[in-house]
Amino acid sequence: MLKADKISYGFDDGDFVLERLSLNVKPGEIISIVGPSGVGKTTFLKCLSGRLQLKEGSITVDGELLPGPLDQLIAGHDDVAIVDQDFSLDHYFSVKENISNQLLNLSSEDKEDFTNELLAVFGLTDLKDQPSKFISGGEKQRLSMACALAKEPTYLLLDEPFSNLDVHLKKSIGSYLRKLQQIRNMGVVLVTHEGVDALSWSDKIYFIKSKGKIHKYTPDQAYYSPRTLNEGRFFGQLNSVYINGQQVLFRPTQYSVEKGKYTRAVKIGYQSTDFHGHFYANYFKLANGKEIVLYANETLDQLKQIYV
Repeated sequence: MLKADKISYGFDDGDFVLERLSLNVKPGEIISIVGPSGVGKTTFLKCLSGRLQLKEGSITVDGELLPGPLDQLIAGHDDVAIVDQDFSLDHYFSVKENISNQLLNLSSEDKEDFTNELLAVFGLTDLKDQPSKFISGGEKQRLSMACALAKEPTYLLLDEPFSNLDVHLKKSIGSYLRKLQQIRNMGVVLVTHEGVDALSWSDKIYFIKSKGKIHKYTPDQAYYSPRTLNEGRFFGQLNSVYINGQQVLFRPTQYSVEKGKYTRAVKIGYQSTDFHGHFYANYFKLANGKEIVLYANETLDQLKQIYV
């Protein structure tokens, strides 16, 4: 288990970026860390990797204390790999060499096969002989992920891993990562500001607020039962209405046009519709001027009232 126990990190003047944050990651478990910019998500990931010196608390890797960078010559742990925005590549080796150099325990034939497999999955085959310093930022990100997987870590830490990927690469790389994670029983921590990615990936979701204050969700809870409107909107569009002074949060599909499963009536005024291929997003104004959106398989321009 990768365990952070009441860790704090900050500056010498006592201003904490993270304060008394705890988290456990089991082998084979995927945890996503979601939240707005500037709340310490990337900082927390670097703490988990052993790259930052804690002010308080401790991190253990399968029961072994993880030293900070001031406590050992080379920061980090052999069983923990991190993919962040620094990429940590050897710029004077080729793309292929960056990957194969991580494969220390394989035969020459197996090393060649696994290297070629990773090159293909991450869309880097045509670049295999290029020095890594000459490839683009998005290509460096993919190479960094390939190198991390080549190390066969017990725990993989990913900082915004899909931010520079097109939809096709995102799907194929995501599927490969999940398959490999299950085969290896690898624990994964994914930092993202895209809550929709967290919903499809995660066993648990930690929503981080300022200084590492967290709310813990299952993916189902994060989508259907967020604690606040602000948190809920990280996981997709979310509507808010007030009925008898009480705030009611509901997703664009959680409504009916007739009283039944949903019983609380809301008057609405049609504004516009956007076509999204497999559904229509219909926008309405409430009596207080606030906007809501309802998903349907048609335009709802005649709708005057819904139930939520």
